[in-house]
Amino acid sequence: MDFKSKLENRMQMPLPGVSAQNKMRAKRSNGGAIFFPHEGPPMRGGVALLLYQERGSWYFPLMKRPVYGGIHSGQISLPGGKMESLDQDLIDTALRETREELGLSISHQQVIGSLTELYIIASHFNILPVVAVLDSKPVITADKREVQQVIIASIDELLLPHTSKEKNILVRGHELYAPYFDIGNEVVWGATAMILNEFITIVREIE
Repeated sequence: MDFKSKLENRMQMPLPGVSAQNKMRAKRSNGGAIFFPHEGPPMRGGVALLLYQERGSWYFPLMKRPVYGGIHSGQISLPGGKMESLDQDLIDTALRETREELGLSISHQQVIGSLTELYIIASHFNILPVVAVLDSKPVITADKREVQQVIIASIDELLLPHTSKEKNILVRGHELYAPYFDIGNEVVWGATAMILNEFITIVREIE
């Protein structure tokens, strides 16, 4: 059975979930949990993990956000964003945002499943990570307003022990102790790292 089939089959079974996500969860430097006050129910959104094969290895694109006044300024993320009224579901949201941010039209038929929904404390969002397998290497046309840089990561790199690191990060006046993935000399932490850790937990199971 090939990698795509094994991954698709595994994603229909119970997922590693919160235990895998929490291994990459940032904490306050004193060891305490992070808390930001919010009003009302969380917003909902979707992100896309877009896998493609090239020369026998598997890759996926990440985005570096531009520097702006928002919470996720300059951070590395998967393509995605907030659910809009015309979206049928969060898969629609993830695919629409991928089209808007990276210029890629991904069909529902290419989606092989979803990872565990994740609550992002800082921005008060529930995010569904959607996994899709592309037929070939995508031709990305990034929206310069939303994407400062596209970073191509590989599953092989993500699985290397030395890719997982830790450091202190200053966020909104709070010093956080953050596990992260060093991908292309970029610090991939927070929700993106939590999503990727659940994903590679699954990959290790099927290898």
